[in-house]
Amino acid sequence: MSNLIQPVVDGKITSNTATDSTVEKKETRGTTDLGYDAFLQLLIAEMQHQDPLEPTTNTEWISQMATFSQLEELQSLSKTTENSQIFSLVGQNVIISTEDASGNTTLKSGIVDFISMSGGTAKFSVNGSLYSLDQLYSVVDAEYLYNKNKPGIPTAVEFKFNGDEPQDFSFDVNLGVDTAKASNVAILVGNAIIDADYVSLNGNTVTVKQEILQELEVGTYRFSVVFDDPNLTTVEDKLTVHIYNSHPTVKNEETDEETTVE
Repeated sequence: MSNLIQPVVDGKITSNTATDSTVEKKETRGTTDLGYDAFLQLLIAEMQHQDPLEPTTNTEWISQMATFSQLEELQSLSKTTENSQIFSLVGQNVIISTEDASGNTTLKSGIVDFISMSGGTAKFSVNGSLYSLDQLYSVVDAEYLYNKNKPGIPTAVEFKFNGDEPQDFSFDVNLGVDTAKASNVAILVGNAIIDADYVSLNGNTVTVKQEILQELEVGTYRFSVVFDDPNLTTVEDKLTVHIYNSHPTVKNEETDEETTVE
């Protein structure tokens, strides 16, 4: 007898230990979804074993069929909605949650480059690997991601230059990461760019040689930094240089007069 044919008491399907065991084993090996064929077999079994004294009416049979049809449509709609959500991810920056064999969760980020369909189920590709919708952690706006990763100057710096004790002007920068990363910088004083021979980048430290500072008149200057990332990020409000005297002064021992070395 088919495992779908169950003992019936008072018009209701009951179960026995052997049958339950069989069903449980099947569930562990297969899907838990109730297909249309399985539903019809259950419906036939119910009709064959209904209580003759309280038979199920045609209206009740139709109601069961309608309920199952609605459930089937909802399942189909859910799958369609899920696939539509995945298709909308193409070109988006996403963060994915993955789990290794030890159960440790890792977050990965990347751009969705294409969608793969298999058995009616859609998966999205990031960096050559396929992921399902339940692995999607978040979708990140491209502009937000770029602004988060772009280069900059971590802290504001004020530098005082005294020609009597000349020093190079050094400060730290953040070169950014990923697609927003820079590899070099240019320094501007006002609208004038400093010759690259007088600017060096060592790791994350930029140095402007003192020879340039000696060319400036006494006063306060704003230095700007232009990074060579794709957006040419420019920072204009982090560096302030105070020039107290551009050139060292020397004292004439014979006349006690001080003169400025040009």
